[in-house]
Amino acid sequence: MPRATVRDGVELFYEDLGEGPTVVLIHGGLMSHRVWEMQVTALLDSGHRVVAPDLRGHGCSAKPVSPYTAEMHAADLEALRTTLGVDEWGFVGWSLGATVATAYVATHPERLTHLALVSTGIFAGMAPSVDDGSDDNGLDVEVLLDQQRIGRPAGVAAYVDRMFGGNPDEWTKEWLWGIAMETPLRVALKTLDIYRDPDYDAMARTLSSLLVPGAVFHGARDGAAPLSAAERVADEVFADGRFVPFEASGHVPFLTESVRFNERLLAFLEE
Repeated sequence: MPRATVRDGVELFYEDLGEGPTVVLIHGGLMSHRVWEMQVTALLDSGHRVVAPDLRGHGCSAKPVSPYTAEMHAADLEALRTTLGVDEWGFVGWSLGATVATAYVATHPERLTHLALVSTGIFAGMAPSVDDGSDDNGLDVEVLLDQQRIGRPAGVAAYVDRMFGGNPDEWTKEWLWGIAMETPLRVALKTLDIYRDPDYDAMARTLSSLLVPGAVFHGARDGAAPLSAAERVADEVFADGRFVPFEASGHVPFLTESVRFNERLLAFLEE
């Protein structure tokens, strides 16, 4: 399995497939590169080079005793870019991956050709005045942490359940549960803690300074942030933003509406 040695000698697993313009796919917390299977296939078929790493502590990557911060993950990705000899790449970050992508933009904006942020709670943080009338918007970090600490298998099942705005098939839920359980509890707690008190103003300033095309992909049924907040980030935070809503999706539009997601992602990356 391909691995790159990054900060502190940590080894990251990654897939590096195809030829053409390079796209890196950054998964969410407690997940892995495996969630992007349908996107990897579509991108390869359209003539892209696809890099899909597992963040440290996740999937097939090393799981050291270390801090787990968005900035550290971003530094790991820059080390991976150097290892692969990639000059620039398009970024697609889902959930935690969107936070990591934003941290990467803060230090290496010149390396990006495109930036797509997918279904993340930071949309609500960057657009706090938006009110869509719902009482179920935003992440309760303490609840997520408690669910991990007390009866972890059931806690992970609850974590996965939150990803869907409807009734997903049980096979999909079991698949994501198995991926999530590959992340040790000690890593899961530090990963979820990233959401405790992020600097949303700094994130907004970082994204607004980006000179390449940006996109916001978000499900209407995603409890992590209201659709209106995601739209505001696309329209008011990005200097050159696009908004792509998914009316039938929760937190995983790339799974629940994969065909449309892939079509819109490819159209964005080819701009």
